[in-house]
Amino acid sequence: MNALNRGMHCLLIAALVLLSAGAGAQTTAPDPEAARIQSIAEEAYIYGLPIVMNYAVMYSFSVDRNSPQFKAPFNQLHNEARVLTPKDTVVVTPNSDTPYSFAWLDLRAEPVVI
Repeated sequence: MNALNRGMHCLLIAALVLLSAGAGAQTTAPDPEAARIQSIAEEAYIYGLPIVMNYAVMYSFSVDRNSPQFKAPFNQLHNEARVLTPKDTVVVTPNSDTPYSFAWLDLRAEPVVI
């Protein structure tokens, strides 16, 4: 299981655990603690999903050289010579009539001049 799958897996498990903890507590009267747990789970999922999805794109485009979606390593510009098709699945809804250029910049060591 790669890092992306582990991240998504952990996020989903955490949300499901919190949701199930809240659901199991309901008996006859609504439990305010269960509603609070469910609210926290929903907020955690909404907060965590975008960064996990962003990491998935970064990993496929710049880290995993065996990925069919690999574009270029960090700090290198990549110009796509074709328009994207339904086979390009990393980005959920890319435009099919737009030429794309990609660059993931690692700014930890120094600025990058483009």
